[in-house]
Amino acid sequence: MHRLVFVLALHLLVTACGGGPAKTTGLGFRNRSVLTAEEIQIEKANSFTAYEVIARMRPEFLRSRGTSSLRSLQPSTAVVYVDEIRYGNLNSLKSMSADQIYRIEYINAADATTRFGTDHFGGAILITTK
Repeated sequence: MHRLVFVLALHLLVTACGGGPAKTTGLGFRNRSVLTAEEIQIEKANSFTAYEVIARMRPEFLRSRGTSSLRSLQPSTAVVYVDEIRYGNLNSLKSMSADQIYRIEYINAADATTRFGTDHFGGAILITTK
């Protein structure tokens, strides 16, 4: 009896902490920090630019992470990289066609700083082209 109660309590704890089953779509398991080629292909019918695809499918990639220092009151947003080369800020996504994109990934500020150096307080959006 005690074992059953323990197992049920453990199951409730794991589920409440987000350790439950991953959310799925018709495409299978979905990683919230990555837009795959299949997801982009589906959304391309409604969107023409990379910015529009991200805004519809993963708007959290585009949000500001707040100010990064006391000197600059500018909000910190992600830096865009295309095929591992710095491409610009979020506005640069508005000039990139969705047809060119194979994969989009968001990495947080700590990982972006480790990978690309300083000045990535808002993280980075990594775009892989076809």
